[in-house]
Amino acid sequence: MKPTILTQKTVCAFLGLMMALTILWAAKAEAKVDQINEVIPMEYNKGFGEVKDNVIQEFELDLSDMKELPTITIINKFGEVVAEFYGDREEIKKKFKDSFDKGLFVTASGGHEFYLLR
Repeated sequence: MKPTILTQKTVCAFLGLMMALTILWAAKAEAKVDQINEVIPMEYNKGFGEVKDNVIQEFELDLSDMKELPTITIINKFGEVVAEFYGDREEIKKKFKDSFDKGLFVTASGGHEFYLLR
């Protein structure tokens, strides 16, 4: 029996080394491409340092038709809005007492209260 270099162990080791070198080569090539993309030629960058006044235009927002936030919101178990109430909180609770008796207070955010409909 002659000793030989081509055993299963050496062939697998050689293939593993080749795969590792291929991965390193691909990573190095990808890093080189990223470095090239980061460089911007100076001739393309001219004129961006100054902001022209005529580019920025003034405008006014008309918020008069914007809907005001509800005082009390009633939601169902799926998070869908069932009812929104606007106005004084105490008057709403007096008028719709049965709805609030069925509901469960969840949270309040500022002047806005949320109730869960059971």
